[in-house]
Amino acid sequence: FPGARIARVDRDTTRARHAFADMRARVADNAIDILVGTQMLAKGHDFPRLTLVGVLGADNALYSADFRATERLAALLTQVAGRAGRAELPGEVIVQTDFPDHPLYRSLLRHDYDALARDLLAEREACGLPPFSHLALVSAEAHRREDVDRALEDLHARAAAACRAQGLAVEVFAPVAAPLARRAGFERGQMLLRSVQRADLQRLLAGLADAAVAAAPRRVRVAIDVDPAALA
Repeated sequence: FPGARIARVDRDTTRARHAFADMRARVADNAIDILVGTQMLAKGHDFPRLTLVGVLGADNALYSADFRATERLAALLTQVAGRAGRAELPGEVIVQTDFPDHPLYRSLLRHDYDALARDLLAEREACGLPPFSHLALVSAEAHRREDVDRALEDLHARAAAACRAQGLAVEVFAPVAAPLARRAGFERGQMLLRSVQRADLQRLLAGLADAAVAAAPRRVRVAIDVDPAALA
């Protein structure tokens, strides 16, 4: 679109003070034809002249290791679709996908959230995922990968031994690298705990928290997240 007035909207371009407000003022003054941006544009903005929304790379969320990714994608697409056609002008949404017959896209096309929710709940029940179980995520980070691995292996052994000794119905999964294995100079790893019995999970975590402090050397940071909002 060589003749279009295009504005980019993301964390970098809106970092300066008043940058986002200035962009909104330009939109209100009809000084922008196309907005190209990240998820920042999806939520809570009212652009009366916006009639077309395009979503690129939506399928990326379908490959996520986080079981809530499909649910979050549905929420995001619903939100971004609400940006188009908010005033008197009709709106249209185009989603780029290799899977147009995916149940997620079909349910959104029909505006049938109930069907999507039923499918997701059935999937989670079959896999033993929340709300049909309870999770805790033990994460560790350090400058050296071997320190992360050593700390998590020690915690894994302690957790498994505690489950055997106390008869706790908790699955202790082997440590793995975090989906974002390195961030800001830190190597990152994690270990997942799962149980149908919340009381058993809480009993295990009570002892594991003390063990995490005692077992992890000072150069390793260990955190325990109960009912984690994201597995990353």
